[in-house]
Amino acid sequence: MHWVVQDNLFNERGFHTLMQVLERGGIPHTLVKVIPFDGGVEPAVDVSGPVIVMGSLTLTRYAKRRGWVPGAFINDNFDFRAWREHLGEHLLNAGARVSRFADVAPVDGPFFIRPCLDDKSFSGMVTTWEDFVAWRDSVLGLGGDTSVSADTWVAVSAPKHLQREYRMVVVDGRVITGTRYKLGDRVVASAEVEPEVYAFTQAMADRWSPDRAYALDVFMHDDGLYVGEINNLNSAGFYAYDVAKMVEAIEAMPW
Repeated sequence: MHWVVQDNLFNERGFHTLMQVLERGGIPHTLVKVIPFDGGVEPAVDVSGPVIVMGSLTLTRYAKRRGWVPGAFINDNFDFRAWREHLGEHLLNAGARVSRFADVAPVDGPFFIRPCLDDKSFSGMVTTWEDFVAWRDSVLGLGGDTSVSADTWVAVSAPKHLQREYRMVVVDGRVITGTRYKLGDRVVASAEVEPEVYAFTQAMADRWSPDRAYALDVFMHDDGLYVGEINNLNSAGFYAYDVAKMVEAIEAMPW
């Protein structure tokens, strides 16, 4: 497997650990810069055989255009609507209202809104109706964030207090590694993940997987475990999960 890694994308130790794992293992890799707007890479990468990328969504889309296999693990399943269909009550915001950005109905009090797709069109956030309307008006008037449009599908739900947040890595239906990355509102990356979190993640992977490899975020709410969101592995941050285990699992995948 040839790894194409975007330079300086992850401002965390996981990026440096990834490079060390690749170098120490003698695994072929190329460190690249993504060309803005064009979406290409420098230096050019022209290799045969399996290729995987680790970097921004722009890089994952480039991998798809190049036809690299596996390239990037991203497809139409990385969508809140697909998660709810397959995971049901195990999804934290299973009761969310889904609509086009332009059609979000009035909400009393603070609410949480996120894009349905894993496309980083905007970051999930808690807002108020007044602030949301001001933002939506600026977007629809083309005076605001152009990554969002009237037709962007969004999920709206009540805010929830999260006690802990975890990022778990699943490859070919098996939970490989994980990290706890938040305690309450504090970002505290740790490799310490309770056995019940591993068990819950494996149960969810047994129930449904969006692709052969992905990052599944598990949230603890009211002392219960829920799926918070599912991210494409290629663009998800590492926090403190065991990068070597992730690389080993990807390298062992048959193509």
